Amino acid sequence: MKKLRMLQVGLAALTFTGSAVTVVNPASAFVFDPVKFQKGRVPNTRMAPFSSIVFIVDEETGETGSGVLIAPDTVLTAAHVVMRNRAPSARSGGSSLWPRQLINPSSLHIRPAYGGNTGSDFERYPFGWNHHGESVSIRADYFQEALRPGGDSGDNDIALIHLNAPIEGAPVLPLGEFRRQDLDRRELVTAIGFPAFLGGGNQGMPFNHNDSMYVDSGTIDAMTGRQLLSRNLNWTNGDSGGPIINSRNQVVGIMSASNSYGSFATRIDSELTCWIRQQMASRSEALAPHLVSHRWRQLGNRRVYFDEYGVATMITAQGSADEPMDLSLPKKNNHTEL
Repeated sequence: MKKLRMLQVGLAALTFTGSAVTVVNPASAFVFDPVKFQKGRVPNTRMAPFSSIVFIVDEETGETGSGVLIAPDTVLTAAHVVMRNRAPSARSGGSSLWPRQLINPSSLHIRPAYGGNTGSDFERYPFGWNHHGESVSIRADYFQEALRPGGDSGDNDIALIHLNAPIEGAPVLPLGEFRRQDLDRRELVTAIGFPAFLGGGNQGMPFNHNDSMYVDSGTIDAMTGRQLLSRNLNWTNGDSGGPIINSRNQVVGIMSASNSYGSFATRIDSELTCWIRQQMASRSEALAPHLVSHRWRQLGNRRVYFDEYGVATMITAQGSADEPMDLSLPKKNNHTEL
């Protein structure tokens, strides 16, 4: 089964990686050691907080990611988990690191508390198996940076998958916030997901052949913008979208990427929490290819245009902010692409 892609940023490999009582001794926290990491396999995914973690499979491509239930009908994950790579166009500047083509949400198979490829059906699918996405919510800021040459969408690499039906019986996790004082006192956090490799993102490491859930505990080393950096926590391909959880079982971050400098997560702050709650209360900005093809969509205070393939193009009108915006197809003579 394919996992999420590995991309290059400068000279460092950036791996897009697509909860919580600490179950690993802090002294044993994984530091690029596959033996220690393998000890972090979750033996019983039906126990809290692991019962809130979901395995996400794109049934069209076989690519996988991770996520967390924050409501019976809502999965919080990374934005790039619900997007696909596409060759950059000349109009986007010829360079685009972050994917910007929508995946059909109905192709996203959601497996809550997935127990891997071994064991009984109940062990593998304790909350059933017929769960799929219906639509997704993504911040306009993600698209803005994804479309900008050299842009970094890491501050907004989150998305909501709105499910086709609530998952009955599955517990959910609340949102929290990792603050500066938590960084200063080296508060322990936990990362949970479904990694492709049992090592530090190195494709020479053993594969996670059974798609088992793994957990790792450690500390955050730095906060930059809305990103968390850890050099003693590790995540890799397939972990993308999995939660970073504090000692109060609150989701404080979403695993986003890793490179030679460490592992990066999008930090859940008060602004993102507000946005998440708004999208859960109303799906007016919800996206899916059949809803957005050849259309403009209003996302917050910005408009994003999606072509027939679900590829995003963000356009801003030139001239005064008071002038009406031309909502026809993008044209070079009266629009400027961000």
